Amino acid sequence: MKGIQLNIIPAICLLAISMAGCNSNNNKQDKQVQVAATNDAAIIRNDELYPFMLAGVYFVHGYGGPEHTFDALIKPEVKGEPGSEAFSKSIQAAYSKYFIFPFKPGSDQEAKEAKAGLADYWDIHNTAELEKSLNWLLDEGHQAQYTQYRKVLEENGGAGADLAAIDLAKYKLSKTDIPGLQFIKDHYTEFSKAGIKAWDIARYINNICVAYQAGYFNRGEATAWLRKAPQVMQSQYSDWKAYFNDFLLGRQFWGGAESDNDRFKTEVAGMLEGKYSIYTYMPVK
Repeated sequence: MKGIQLNIIPAICLLAISMAGCNSNNNKQDKQVQVAATNDAAIIRNDELYPFMLAGVYFVHGYGGPEHTFDALIKPEVKGEPGSEAFSKSIQAAYSKYFIFPFKPGSDQEAKEAKAGLADYWDIHNTAELEKSLNWLLDEGHQAQYTQYRKVLEENGGAGADLAAIDLAKYKLSKTDIPGLQFIKDHYTEFSKAGIKAWDIARYINNICVAYQAGYFNRGEATAWLRKAPQVMQSQYSDWKAYFNDFLLGRQFWGGAESDNDRFKTEVAGMLEGKYSIYTYMPVK
């Protein structure tokens, strides 16, 4: 696969914590919450928090998964029941505490580790290179490669395309592109119309957060970059499940380890549901 590779850079590992006594929500409670979320009173809109939720899977992953995130961090700080003012205010406050700039500027060692992560995984060594990378993620990213491959398949039979019969030279491709073509062919109907743009957007947000800890951006500069993402995301998606499904497909397309992909799938499914999932109450648009 072509392009820059990223899994979870070391800085995000700073969030990983060990927690005990975590209990998952039962199906009955989840159904009740879904019903409550249809009421206007349960809808949460928070422009400051919203951009960070586009990369929420990384933060949930770093905090040890949905159960640890909900039961050990969010639940203890939430008051009332869904639909109440107390619930709305307290759940927003809890998520703001743990998800808005989760990588805080701190010691020189933490900044050094954040810079090392950006250098090792993204070849970023200064602010100019950082901004170039962020613009690439926002404007092109791996979505550009996906779009190219998708077009090739569409012109050669779509999901039924015979890859061996495609004239790769005609499309300025080579045998190294076959795995990517094969992946899209195998998952042809699973992508949304947006392709894998969610994969680019989530990494864009995550890298801004790490850059803030590294000292490449101050809070105001980081916020200005964060504000560019929602418009791109909202022009492509209308629900969180479609967004994070494309994220997962994008991660596989990029070439993430199979074991990690399975864990991310489980975590995405868990973080989008339940009483203490803000995604239950925060609409995409």
